[in-house]
Amino acid sequence: MFEALNYRLFEAIAAAPTLAGAPLAFAMMLAQSAIYLGPFMLVLLWIFGAHSERRAAVDAGLSSLLALALAVVISSLWMHPRPFAVLQIRNFLKHAADSSFPSDHSTVLFALGFALWASGSVPGRSAGALAVVLGISVGWARVYLAAHYPLDIVGAAGVAAISSWAVVSPIGRTISTRLTIWGEHLFGWSIASNLRRRR
Repeated sequence: MFEALNYRLFEAIAAAPTLAGAPLAFAMMLAQSAIYLGPFMLVLLWIFGAHSERRAAVDAGLSSLLALALAVVISSLWMHPRPFAVLQIRNFLKHAADSSFPSDHSTVLFALGFALWASGSVPGRSAGALAVVLGISVGWARVYLAAHYPLDIVGAAGVAAISSWAVVSPIGRTISTRLTIWGEHLFGWSIASNLRRRR
């Protein structure tokens, strides 16, 4: 039942094998490069934010690392062939024929987004909403270019939700708080060190 739905949704979204030009370039950019905006947002929150934004950035970083680890475990335990490996369609991304479930790219972006959204920081929540939108967009592009099925993206959201929940648990919050304080001390020390050198 789920596989049949998966195939039908994929067929409705997937690009024609003749896709070329600007539409192909745009989809390729989303599928391959948009993921870097996630870590970039965390860097901005850490550098320009207050303590609550830095804490949100640490939460999001931990959430994405945990989510990616879970995704790797799932894909290694369950081999779900990618669309181009099963269907007679073009492999636009020249992707290896490994397991498709879940999408690593969307997993990372959703994990960042959910953790940031759960933070008490207003800028963090705004960045979280953007990360979730990016996760959906990247997921669509990777389905469109035949690297994933739609349920791979849904699975990515589920894995990200689990990792984000773990980060906001008491143990996760303790770890995040300590890492944030340690990072702030290190960051402050490095600034003071640079100022002394300039003098």
